[in-house]
Amino acid sequence: MGAVSLAKASFMALDRIERARPRSRSGSANPTRAHVHPNSRKAGTFEDDFFYSYAKGETDRLYKKAVELLKRKNAVRRLARAEGRQLTEDERLVTLITPAAVRVFEQLTTLARTCAGKVFPTWEWIEAASGLSRASVGRGLSILATMGLIEKQRRCVPIDPPADRPKARNAQTSNVYRMSFPNRLARFLPRFLRPVPLPDDVVQREIDRIEEIETMRLWRTPRQVVAEEIEDDGLRRVLDSLAIALEKQESQKNGQPLLDSYNLRADGVGLVGQRSNA
Repeated sequence: MGAVSLAKASFMALDRIERARPRSRSGSANPTRAHVHPNSRKAGTFEDDFFYSYAKGETDRLYKKAVELLKRKNAVRRLARAEGRQLTEDERLVTLITPAAVRVFEQLTTLARTCAGKVFPTWEWIEAASGLSRASVGRGLSILATMGLIEKQRRCVPIDPPADRPKARNAQTSNVYRMSFPNRLARFLPRFLRPVPLPDDVVQREIDRIEEIETMRLWRTPRQVVAEEIEDDGLRRVLDSLAIALEKQESQKNGQPLLDSYNLRADGVGLVGQRSNA
């Protein structure tokens, strides 16, 4: 094999770099170079079902509960240390909250109150409204999502393919948020902020109702199960055909008619005309 000059080797290396396909962070091919996060949904297709309609004063109560958790997180940690035990899962969630997360939560609840529950701010808006850095906003949103205080959904919007990304069809836009307070954290709140417990008879009626529904669901036909629980259209069609075949097979297992159901005699009245041993 002949020797390769240094200049030729350099040109070969540069040519290989130029022809290399750009890859995403995970290492997989990303031919579109589209800046869209996973699990993003198209904007304008789901927001009406996603947003909450908050009652009067509900957003203020949510913010007060978050503030109380921040006040009590150190007490929770001290109690576990005094008892010589590890933090439970619920206690660990309480200790995650930070002042920055509470400030982010305050801005989100304010938007929910003033915008009828439609909350979709950009990170830049949250930074300006809360006075926090971008990193603090990101950490605050992550903490709130882990605790269950917020639920977010990423969104993307259709775009015209730019020159540097000719195959791109979507671009990332602001997330949508909705706020709630998980029941598992309610026991760490003072009594005046805890939800009023339901009467025992109401709880028992709800338990009975759920049991009745589950009992009725046990008697569903295979086709009813497929229609109610399978969302994918292609899979539903396949399973529906299997369910029809299964029902047909089950109906043919006991296909022999009962002898007593035949009119064995033509004369007679009542049972005498139907059964010889009547």
